[in-house]
This record gives sequence, structure tokens and C-alpha cells, in this order.
Amino acid sequence: MITRAEVAKLGALHAVEPTMLSLYLAIPPPPVDLSALTARAGELISAAETAAGQVVAERDRNRVRESLATCARDGTVRTVAIFACAGSGLLEAIPLPCAQPERAVLGVRPHIRPLLAAQQRGPGGQADLRVRQLAGEILAMPPGVPVAIGLTGCLAAVNAGVVATLVIPDDSLVPGYECGRCGALSLAPDSCPDWGTAPLPVPDVIEEMVSRVLEDGGEVAVVCDGSSPVAARLHVPPGPDPS
Repeated sequence: MITRAEVAKLGALHAVEPTMLSLYLAIPPPPVDLSALTARAGELISAAETAAGQVVAERDRNRVRESLATCARDGTVRTVAIFACAGSGLLEAIPLPCAQPERAVLGVRPHIRPLLAAQQRGPGGQADLRVRQLAGEILAMPPGVPVAIGLTGCLAAVNAGVVATLVIPDDSLVPGYECGRCGALSLAPDSCPDWGTAPLPVPDVIEEMVSRVLEDGGEVAVVCDGSSPVAARLHVPPGPDPS
């Protein structure tokens, strides 16, 4: 199983265009019908292309097929996470021992939230219970305690670099923008006073928040049942919200 440090290293990768493919695909018990498995991967990739308005490089498609053939021979793999980007030389195939929802995402960063969710999941779902408890504790903090509730407040906290623990859902994709000068994240294209260049579209600001919190040494907890809003426990109160 991939380590937390390896997940953070993967999340630190960045492309200018949404050319990084993240594919999560269920692997049935053997014997595996490789042609059916490849066809299912193609369906997910096509949906990701439509959503991102971007075409996956043929080289990446070929490497996905090669990785699937290898995983199909391993009877212990239940889900495989494949990350590919021809432009950056990225190719990672990570076997996961537990089931994960199937999805494909094209973005400027690898979609690592399902990896984090798989890591925190323990026997009997105890890790998931702990994450929900953590989210509840943040939401119940009294006034004066440095927390941020909701996407807008958490974006401000991430921009300020003051997030100690970020609680996020495992599947929501929220498009936004990054300031071309200072790198601040926001939901609107004209909300950063520092913008001196055109804002850069971000396919998913939540994924960007995850990567930045991990890079800053913070913790990320993934809620898998949609029971919590985006929330954060902070080191210090955040500054003004640019959005």
C-alpha cells in the first residue's frame, strides 16, 4: 500500500493543462476478462475527456492498457489506481486491497482523495468513524476557536497557509481559478486583488486545496459518505477572504 508521504509526493505534481489522468477501476475476481476491463476503462476515460474538454494522449491510453493487463494477473487487487501523463512522464499503477468507486478524472494534478480515503480506512470502518468524529468536533467548536467552515472560508485558510487539518468529501469536483501572480485560489475569476495576469482555470479547487495542505505539512481527512461540509481546523485565524 502506498504511504502517506508517497501520496503527498504524487499530489505535488502539477501540469499547466488538465492532462493528468487519474483512473480508479474495480478489478473483478479471476479469471478476469481483460477486454471487458479495458472497455470499462475506456468508458470512464471518455467521460473524463468530455468533462474536461481535453483528449487523453494515445501513449497514456496504451500505458493504461498495459497496467490493467498486469493488475488482471494479480488475484489480490480489488481496485487499481492508475495515474498517467505523457507530458510529465508520470505513470503510477497502485493496487488497492479495498473497493473504491470507479472514476476517471483529467486535471492539472493527480486526483488523490480516493487514495487518502483508502489509507484512512481500517478494519470494521473504524477509520471512517474517526474521520466523521473529527468533522463533528470541528463543526462544534465554540466561537473564538480558529476553524473554517464551508468551501469559501477554507479556501481563504488554504491561501493563508494556516490549515492544520482539512476535512473534505471524497468525490466532489469544484472548478475554480488560481491567481496568475500570487497563486491564490478562488471560485470566481475576478476576486483576487493581486491579479496582474489572466486567472488560470483550476479543474478542481478541492484537489488543489488537498495538495497544498499536504505540502504545508497539514493533515487531510476524507469523508466518504457526504455527511460533512468542507471544514478546517486552523493554526491561526485566516486573513481576509479574497473571494
